[in-house]
Amino acid sequence: MCVLKIHSDVESFKSFAGITKIPVYSFHEKGEFKNKTKNLKWTDYRISFDVSEKDWDDFEGQTNDAIKFLKTHYKEIKAVLANNNISSAYLDFPIYSRLNGNIVNQNDHLPKELIKLCGELFL
Repeated sequence: MCVLKIHSDVESFKSFAGITKIPVYSFHEKGEFKNKTKNLKWTDYRISFDVSEKDWDDFEGQTNDAIKFLKTHYKEIKAVLANNNISSAYLDFPIYSRLNGNIVNQNDHLPKELIKLCGELFL
């Protein structure tokens, strides 16, 4: 369930979400409620894209999907990052913890190809 998340303090992604060919997971407008019960509002503009549908226990599958996603949508991602005032952009890889009584350290490594693509895109 890897997601590419992009945030901006000053620019909305609403119009981009409506025209992009990148699969949009969600977008939020600054000032919209994120939790009405607690009166919490979004403090910035956000858009998230579906990168991988792999389960949380398939980190390798998520990273392979991320490579394919970034290659497929490279030009459009580069353009949105270059042409907007972005405060943060990153890939979010959810993974289950493998820690227990016998395992005290969990390490997962990113493929060089993914690191290279992220570096080129400033993720």
